[in-house]
Amino acid sequence: MQHSLSPETYDVIVIGGGPSGIQTSMLLAEKGLRTVLIDKNTEIGKDVVCSGVISKEAFSRYDLPESAILASLGKADLYSPFGTFIPYCHPEETVVVVDRHKFDSELAKAAARKGVAIRLNTKVSSLDVNGDCVSAELRTASGVSRIRARTAVIATGVSFHLQSALGMGRPEKIIKGIQVEVRAEEVGRLRIYWGNEISAGFFGWAIPLSDGRTRVGVMTEEDPINGLNHILSRIGPYRNICSETGKVKRRGIAFGTISRSYSDRVVAVGEASGLVKTTTGGGIYYGLISAEMASDTISEAFATGDFSAGTLSAYEKLWKKSLGREIAFGKRFHGFYSRLKDNSIEALFDAAKKDNLLHYISRNGKFDWHKNAVVKILRSPNLRRVLLWEGINSVKANISY
Repeated sequence: MQHSLSPETYDVIVIGGGPSGIQTSMLLAEKGLRTVLIDKNTEIGKDVVCSGVISKEAFSRYDLPESAILASLGKADLYSPFGTFIPYCHPEETVVVVDRHKFDSELAKAAARKGVAIRLNTKVSSLDVNGDCVSAELRTASGVSRIRARTAVIATGVSFHLQSALGMGRPEKIIKGIQVEVRAEEVGRLRIYWGNEISAGFFGWAIPLSDGRTRVGVMTEEDPINGLNHILSRIGPYRNICSETGKVKRRGIAFGTISRSYSDRVVAVGEASGLVKTTTGGGIYYGLISAEMASDTISEAFATGDFSAGTLSAYEKLWKKSLGREIAFGKRFHGFYSRLKDNSIEALFDAAKKDNLLHYISRNGKFDWHKNAVVKILRSPNLRRVLLWEGINSVKANISY
């Protein structure tokens, strides 16, 4: 391999071309910083494995590509382990489903227009933090080279080798995700499936799109193929797996934050720091929020000329104030839900019907902010009886009311 002898120099290196990385690079470029975005793939957004569900709140808060929206969702059927379902209807369509390839690529085009240099098919194999810069080793088909910057942002999604090398840690665990698109026009509205045949500790989904396609997937700690097959057997006949989107795709999903999302001259954003909803595995909106906070912190570092870990720790304080309690609460909720057997989950469905909990959620719940709604649910009388009957009322001691 050929080695470059004269490293390029930037203000900021952003590693990873998902939404959080692209958004961070664009915000930094808007602040006048010379920014390069590096992604290992040949094309931004290609072959991303994601349900593509994003709240309209995210679109209201940020300038996101509405051209990537495939469908809007306001209604759902929630299925218990034994086939009981509860219909859910929100007064407004609060979430949309996007084409992630188009969503990410349109974000990248917007970043390029702001002046971000984008380098594809390039892997960052290491980051070295020196006294006055960060040096990144790049590997491409043509050889090995290095670039330097005053600071770097890690936005590598569920890859954590750079964070581990810098002593920033890894998430508590990686959850298994799997998804496929099929032709199933009879799936007229969102379906969510619970039960241990589908998923250990989480759930599965069937998301109808506007063109007759349906995204079927599972998030689980055990065998994802088994759960996927169970859902496919329940959605009725489907014509085929969509040839235009490929076959079954898998990915890991971070569960829990890394031990430290900053270091000298480096911060990690989005899933690269574990900023993912621990209730649903969704990470796009939290990633965009963290991008905003990271860019503000880095801008302050440039203003003072101080890129130490002490200065960049302000970023972690910001995201913990906004997202920390949601993530921690979701972990605690998962801790007791994952221990339930199917009979208990079925009893929870029955309690939810008796207490009309979905009516409360439809009026008061927020798609990206779950803590208050779940606390309300756990206070409902019939559901509390189920929890007590199961001997898991210790959950009360773990939840801050």
